Amino acid sequence: MSGTVNLAEKYSGKIDEAIINGAQSAPSVNNDYDFIGVKSVKVYSFDPVAMNNYTRSGSNRYGTPEELPDTTQEMTLTQDRSFTFTIDKGNRIDTPAGVREAGKALRRQIDLVIQPEVDKYRFTKIADNAGHKFFDTDGVTSSTAYSLFLKANEAIDEADIPSAGRVCNCSPKFYNLLKQDGNFIKQGDLSQNMLIKGQVGEVDGVAIVKVATSRLPAGLLFEITHAAATVAPVKIDEYKVHSDPPGISGQLCEGRIYYDAFVLNKKKDMISAVYGNTGSLTLTAAAGASSTQSIVTISGNTAGGSLVYKGDFASSSAASGAIDIGDDVSGWTAFPADGKVTTASGKYIAVAVKVDGKAVSGGTVAAVVGS
Repeated sequence: MSGTVNLAEKYSGKIDEAIINGAQSAPSVNNDYDFIGVKSVKVYSFDPVAMNNYTRSGSNRYGTPEELPDTTQEMTLTQDRSFTFTIDKGNRIDTPAGVREAGKALRRQIDLVIQPEVDKYRFTKIADNAGHKFFDTDGVTSSTAYSLFLKANEAIDEADIPSAGRVCNCSPKFYNLLKQDGNFIKQGDLSQNMLIKGQVGEVDGVAIVKVATSRLPAGLLFEITHAAATVAPVKIDEYKVHSDPPGISGQLCEGRIYYDAFVLNKKKDMISAVYGNTGSLTLTAAAGASSTQSIVTISGNTAGGSLVYKGDFASSSAASGAIDIGDDVSGWTAFPADGKVTTASGKYIAVAVKVDGKAVSGGTVAAVVGS
C-alpha cells in the first residue's frame, strides 16, 4: 500500500483523534423489510377507492365493485463498498506501543469514513424523494428560521400525516439561527428519555438533529422526515484483521458494507426538504482541445442533485447571478463526466447542482480554452 509512514524515533503515544459523531441518520430510517437472501424486495401499495351513495334497491347497492388498485415499488441494493490497508510489522514495532494498532485504525475508518458516507447517502435519498420541496430564495435569518420550519412542517400536516415521530435533520447554520428563536426548546428542557441519537432539541414536537453540512446534500438547510418513510437495509457490515497473510509481514485490514436506502412511494408526503445557501462549488478551468472547449474540475458538495452548466456568460457577475438558490436551471446542459464543456475565450462558466429544475448550489470560473 502506497503512502508515507512516520518512523520518527520519538513519536507521541497519543494520536490526535477526530471528534466522533457516529451514524446520525439512524433515527430517520427503518429496517422494516427483510432483504435476507435477496438483492431486491418488491413493496405493494394499495390505493383507497371512492365513496358511493348507498342505494336501497338493486343488486349493487354499495356501488359497482372494482378490483382493489395497487402499485409495486422494487427496491434493489446498489451500494457495495469496501476498503483495505496494511500495517507492516516493521513499521508497527518502530513506533511506540499502541500507536499503530489495527483495531484503532479500523475504528477510525468506521467513524470518520464509513458512517459519514452512509449518513450522507441516506440524507440525500430522503431529500431527493421529499414530497414537499422549498427553496429559500430570500436567505434565512434568525427572524425567519422558525417560520420556514413551520412552513415545511405545515406541508406534512396538510398531507394528513400524523405528527408523532417526526425528525428534523438540519445544518449547523440553520440550527444556530433556529435556536435564537424563543420558540426553540433547548436540550435541557427535554427529559432524557425523550432524546434520540444526536438530538439537540425539539420544535413543535419534532426532534431536532444537528448534522454537519458535509453529511447533507448540496444546499440543504434541513429536512423533516419520519423513520417510517425510508427503508435503509444493511446486508453486510464486516471488518477483518488478518495477521501475517501470504505476502505480508504484518496485518491486513479489510472491510465491506453493503447497504442502500429507499423512500417508499406512498410515504413521500411524510418528508419536507428545504434548500438554502449553505455553501458553493469551487471550479478550476484548464485548456481543452479546441478554442471552444474548457476542462472544468469541481470541488465541493455536489450530492443530492444533477450537475448542469452554462458556458456563455459575458461576465463573472452574470454567471454567479444565474445560480442563486431557486433559480431556474432546467434548460442548462448536463455537466459531462470528463469535465469538457463548450465555451469560448473571454466567457465565464457557471455550474449548478440542480434539484427539480432549480439551483441549490453552484460556482463560476473564467473559461480557459485551447487553440
